[in-house]
Amino acid sequence: MMFQRILVPLDGSKRAERLVPVALRLAHSNGGTIILLRVVNPNWPSFSQTTLSQDLSTNAKIDAENYLVALSQSKPFQGIHTEIVVPFGSEGATILTTAMQKHADSIVLNAHGYTGISRWSMGSVADKVTRCAEMPVLLFRDKGALPLGPHPDPVEPLRILVPLDGSPLALTALEPAAELVTALSASTNSALHLTLVIDDKNWLPSAKYYLQTIITKIKQREIAPIIARQHIAVTWSIAVNTDIADGIIRVAENGEDAENSGIFGGCDTIAMATHGLTGLPFWTLGSTTERVRAGTQLPMLIVRPAAAGKPLTMPHQYEPVPLTSET
Repeated sequence: MMFQRILVPLDGSKRAERLVPVALRLAHSNGGTIILLRVVNPNWPSFSQTTLSQDLSTNAKIDAENYLVALSQSKPFQGIHTEIVVPFGSEGATILTTAMQKHADSIVLNAHGYTGISRWSMGSVADKVTRCAEMPVLLFRDKGALPLGPHPDPVEPLRILVPLDGSPLALTALEPAAELVTALSASTNSALHLTLVIDDKNWLPSAKYYLQTIITKIKQREIAPIIARQHIAVTWSIAVNTDIADGIIRVAENGEDAENSGIFGGCDTIAMATHGLTGLPFWTLGSTTERVRAGTQLPMLIVRPAAAGKPLTMPHQYEPVPLTSET
């Protein structure tokens, strides 16, 4: 189970702190621990350009510790087990090292924090962390809404989009997405939406067949059994777009669908694996995931598959199977 040990890097800014309620919800839902991290970089210009750099960095460490202690003792943290870490080092590398040393199973990170030279830019740090972290990273944007239930529209579930590409590696995002939507949803009204974006309409029959197969395996608990166990609704759609990343964003944010499968409008979060196919039949995750991350304002759960797998093969001849838009 994920979200048992949640690393939350902060830089002291309100922009970074806005994700704290999400981390608290995850920890509370799973009886988990929050690891508050603030990195002190002795190479910050305000330290390195003075003869008092050692004293300044020591004072910065004390200030950082006091800041995290005060935060951990605030009312929202009551009942949540919290650990505090204030190491020296470069920000991106230290976040990754701390995550491994503290056995974190997830990282909750804001894409932006301070913009001044006296603190670290979370934009570049988020790039490094999402590319290199071994555990899932839940990444937030300043302008994006926080996916905390209940949904603003009471008739709509909290919904996470999971783009697939035909490979077992892409499917590794399903279980973390299910755990996330279960933890964040204020009720049982939650859903996953599976999508395939294809660049050629000739792939439509194979795409439909593939999604039908995956949904059947989910129902039979052969894939991500938590989905069936938690009675999470599953919807699907196929979109045609020569730019795969743009197609994923359009489905996530606008609900675009080539097949009129009853898609709802939009999603609250996107969950994607960092690696997928290395060839046909559909497209390749990796660079696509990075482009989606750069192009959307939605929160993203970015999952690095633990092991490589062979892509599922699509039959050239098959019996058409009618699909429904929801299980």
